Amino acid sequence: MKTINLFLICIILCSAFDGYAQQQKSKDDILLEKIHAAYNRIPSGLGKDELLQKTNDAEKEAKQVMDSLSGKEVKQKAKLLCYNGILWSLGVQAIEMKDKALQNEVAERVKGLDLDSPVLEILTDMERTNLLNGYFRFFMPELSELARATYVLYNIKSEEVRNPYVLSVLLSELKRGGYTDEVKGLMEDIELCSKTESTRQTALKLKEKYYPVCVGAMAPDFEMEDENGKMIKLSDFKGKVVFIDVWATWCGESVSGLPAFVELKKQYKNRDDIVFLTISDDGVKAKASWKNFLKEKKYSGIVPHLIMNKEKDHFTEDYCITDIPRYILIDKSGKIVNAWYVGVNHEYFPFFFSMELEGMN
Repeated sequence: MKTINLFLICIILCSAFDGYAQQQKSKDDILLEKIHAAYNRIPSGLGKDELLQKTNDAEKEAKQVMDSLSGKEVKQKAKLLCYNGILWSLGVQAIEMKDKALQNEVAERVKGLDLDSPVLEILTDMERTNLLNGYFRFFMPELSELARATYVLYNIKSEEVRNPYVLSVLLSELKRGGYTDEVKGLMEDIELCSKTESTRQTALKLKEKYYPVCVGAMAPDFEMEDENGKMIKLSDFKGKVVFIDVWATWCGESVSGLPAFVELKKQYKNRDDIVFLTISDDGVKAKASWKNFLKEKKYSGIVPHLIMNKEKDHFTEDYCITDIPRYILIDKSGKIVNAWYVGVNHEYFPFFFSMELEGMN
């Protein structure tokens, strides 16, 4: 009987301790959010003196909050959040103002920040990304995203710190521009530097997904219904340059690019070796509204307009469509010139496109 009673007492005590620990964690989370908010309240566009005063006020508030935190680790996290706050408030404005003295002030206030310290492991992936990007933006503004990831791989030992950051940059770059030589270089660095098998495998899977639509690859064929109900294949245009606009009626940016895209057909009306083709992401269930949109805007019949049927075609997967609008340029031999071509509303599009066509003749 005594054994049972002792066992019950242990269960009650453990439950009470777990409840207290959870309550304390919730309290710490609220306090950490207050630190984040203190720096976020610093407005932009202030004069130097007022900016410094607002930053001092935020630091004072953060210190008061830190005194109420429950332990060493959470206080270390609070310190890192303070560094992040300084970089993204005082740091950003110091750069914009081009004030060297103010920039020196920022450097002094974050001099305790060591990117190679394992303490960064206590941050969430998003918090670490913000801190690292804030650091790079202030101290190494010349680095591109890919160069930042390379720096992290070669200068930060912690796998927990560097792997999520590097993979997020890799995925972002792939979505933005596909598998380029620069991305290839980062993947090679991951293979060389990362000690985590799951990270290397993730990078490899991303390569397998995006490499088939890199520059020079054969464009995957597809078949879709046009506005008149006729089935159209990419291979139907073999021997011609094909320029594709992937869009949707519900995407404002896509819709704003359509007039310029359709105008290209008129501009190159004497070139029967070029096909301008739109592919809608509205889906077959919205076919009627898509067709009405084309007619209302008087786009109907000017260029071939196709619509995806994701239950049947694999266009989204084959071409790694994650955002629209997307522009895809394919040469006369069916090879991809660029599956992430510059948008038609870009100021340099006419120059790039004319040079591209000239190079294909």
